[in-house]
Amino acid sequence: MTTAPLGGRGGAGRGGSIYDLGYRGYEGPRLGRRAAVGALLINTLRTAYGLGRNARSKIVPVGLVLLAILPSLLAIGFLVLFAQFAPVLEASEAIEALQPIKYATMFPFTAPLVFFFCAAQAPELFGRDQLTGVLPLYFSRAISRNDYAVARMLGLFVALLVLALSPQVILLVGRVLVADDLGSGIGEELSAVPAILVSGLVVAGVVGSISAAIAALTPRRAYATVAIMAMFLIPNVFSSVIVSLDADLLGQVAALLSPADVLDGVNAYIFDTQPENVTARRAGVDYFVYMLAAAAWIVGSVAVLLLRYRRLAT
Repeated sequence: MTTAPLGGRGGAGRGGSIYDLGYRGYEGPRLGRRAAVGALLINTLRTAYGLGRNARSKIVPVGLVLLAILPSLLAIGFLVLFAQFAPVLEASEAIEALQPIKYATMFPFTAPLVFFFCAAQAPELFGRDQLTGVLPLYFSRAISRNDYAVARMLGLFVALLVLALSPQVILLVGRVLVADDLGSGIGEELSAVPAILVSGLVVAGVVGSISAAIAALTPRRAYATVAIMAMFLIPNVFSSVIVSLDADLLGQVAALLSPADVLDGVNAYIFDTQPENVTARRAGVDYFVYMLAAAAWIVGSVAVLLLRYRRLAT
């Protein structure tokens, strides 16, 4: 491609030259709105786990995943040792009677890690673009404000789903491999898969939507982190106090307004067991009502998130 000087002096002179390099329009494929939303979702998922960034960005998310799967690894080790030293018992009896970590009891181990994950990563996902002022660039392209909010929230949801389901999947695989007969082991453990999936979806949906709504309200990372942790800790303490005072109706309302208690009740309903949390157990709320409360938390949080981006000045 040849260029021609438009002015100035070339060569060894002190002046510069301006060249007409020409302008060529973009002639490649235009993928449109769907591809833009998908790219933003993938970017959100990668950012949540620090992929494509420096090593320091991976410490918190990867460390939390490792901590989440640690109980499952310990449970598998327990099963292997028990299978060697107590062969006279059936494997299923040993698993159900003596294993301290089961599908239904995994929530108390993973819930704090899910809360910490959101407190650490949600402000980065929803506040950074506001702080750096790049939102007008997103909204001037194929995606709308709702598209941006939904893509970011779905990316966080998928990241949380990985964190919530990883320990359950590892435990399931371990229980299958420890069984005396692989075929019967698969048949027995597959019956728990629907409950595991529903539990993970609800946990990721409730925690992710609440955290996304809070993080979108402020571009300040520190404020968002504190607010997210407070949302999951303070109502839990408040409901515990109210329920301990034997306040029937008020205690039930307090339990339903505590996301941590709601998730504990949902876990009990899905796995047909008693809640690990004393507050959720003593509140007197039907466990199915906790499922309705979880749905209400998700719908309300998504509404707040969408309203925030519709009114956000850019």
